[in-house]
Amino acid sequence: MSLTPKRRTTGKKLAANRVNGRKSRGAATPAGKARAARANLRHGFYSEAPQEVLVALGEDPADYRRMMASLENNLAEGLESQLVRRIGRVLWRMQRAERMQDGLAVKRVQRGLQMEERLAAPRMLHINGIYEGLCALGRMLNREDSTPAPGEIDALVNHFGATPPDDVRRLFPLLRSFGEAASKASGLANDNGDAGAILPGTGGQEREAARQKLDAALDEVMFPYRRALDAVMEECEKVRSPENIAALMAPRDENALLMQRMEDSNLRQLWRLTNMLAKVRNGALTQKDVKNEDCSQ
Repeated sequence: MSLTPKRRTTGKKLAANRVNGRKSRGAATPAGKARAARANLRHGFYSEAPQEVLVALGEDPADYRRMMASLENNLAEGLESQLVRRIGRVLWRMQRAERMQDGLAVKRVQRGLQMEERLAAPRMLHINGIYEGLCALGRMLNREDSTPAPGEIDALVNHFGATPPDDVRRLFPLLRSFGEAASKASGLANDNGDAGAILPGTGGQEREAARQKLDAALDEVMFPYRRALDAVMEECEKVRSPENIAALMAPRDENALLMQRMEDSNLRQLWRLTNMLAKVRNGALTQKDVKNEDCSQ
């Protein structure tokens, strides 16, 4: 019973086919018939004219005759030679599949590393920029002469950009108060001929009080940024860790899975061929083994 439904031909179509059939009988010469036969060639597995089939498939009939001659002269030696040749081809395909898998794995790792580094780099640069600005502020406060130079306060504020974080922005009033107190104390010291000194009077006390208040607030703000910077740097280091690279190397796309199936298929074929070769060399090959091996291929 055929699983393919047959087309229904109407009486009118059937009559037209008979009329057209009388007009053309196809190729008449032997060369024309051969061309017509080759035009409809699909695989040639069951053809009774191997010479023409091999030529149509682009193969050399002389190679086929040599193989048959080797088998007819000595079946065991001819079969062993064929098996060894096929084993070599399977091993070569396995090496090719391995190179393909390695190439695909390298591309997966490169794409994954680039993507993860692109995601981590902006965050690290942002946190590092804020932390560096806070460190510059701390170095200014811890100088022996903590009086800011002209424009230094504005430079420290501008370092954080137009939209600084809220916790950093809260430092700006304290920074400007310290700058004003330091300028006032410096002016009094100049009037007394002792520039840069912290005077025991009101100006020096105000500068020191403002400095301590700003220093305490700065320590409170810097600590979370130091921890955040350490965490993001640790994440960046993990991007190129062996564990992460191994995870990125895992096959996910269809091509990688296809390469794995190809490798498994080649391995099974290699097992069958080596098993058959061992039987040939041990003289234990039977007609049943030859038939099964031929069908499996």
